[in-house]
Order: sequence, then C-alpha cells, then structure tokens
Amino acid sequence: MEKTTLYAYVSFIGNENVVDFPLEVLTERLGVQPTETWRVGDKVNINYSRVRSFTCWKYESETLETLDVDDVLLPILNVFQSKTVIINQLKKELNLDVRIELVIAMIDGYTPGLVISPEFSSFAAAIDAYIDIDMYVRPFSEPEVE
Repeated sequence: MEKTTLYAYVSFIGNENVVDFPLEVLTERLGVQPTETWRVGDKVNINYSRVRSFTCWKYESETLETLDVDDVLLPILNVFQSKTVIINQLKKELNLDVRIELVIAMIDGYTPGLVISPEFSSFAAAIDAYIDIDMYVRPFSEPEVE
C-alpha cells in the first residue's frame, strides 16, 4: 500500500533578469554537492524538445514516508544553516534567489502537519528564501463493494 511521502529541497536560481550563473562557484563556496543542476538551454527531458529557461543549483533531501515535515526539512537545515553568511554573499554577488520547497504526495487523505519549527523559519528568513509548498493529492481509495 502506498503511503504519503515528503521531500524538501533548496534551490538557487537567478533573480530578475539573471538566467545563468556559474554552478561550480556555488558548489565550491558552499562545499556541498548538489543533487541536481541544469543550465539555461538544457533539455527538460531527453524525449521532448522543451528547454530550461533558467539555470538552477538544487540540493534535495531523501523522499520519506512520513507525516512529519521536520523529517525532510531538518536535513536541509543541518546542511545549510552554518552557511548562512556564504549563501547571502553568493546571493548578492551572483544576483540569486533561494527557494526552499516542501513537496508532499498525499495518499488516501493522510495529511502531514504543516508545522515549521522556529529554528527552520529563522534560517529561511536569514537567507531571505522563498518558501514553496507543493501538494499532490492522490484520489482517495473507495472500498470495494462485494
């Protein structure tokens, strides 16, 4: 039986009119290997001709079957909280925005609590990050009538 899953990620993208930036600079200065990167002009999917309209550096947590958002947000906090000054320097130097995204795939109505800890919200505020919550609600299973 499928269960509700969550994952989170932090991404760096150009702000305003910046669509490209040196990905290797972020990796080097943050001292963190991204889980995914792409550059403006890269194909979104090898089977389609659509291309990326911006460059992105992304670090994603593990996808977990859980109803506790801390299970996926705290690993992001643990990696990046000590890098707040570096993040803010990179944002200024490269004209970047930071986004923190929480992705929820709800199964059969099992809904996680959306409680963001003060420690995490303080971190997000310190780096002036956008917070985005995506919820994918799968249909409820109807019991079979015999």
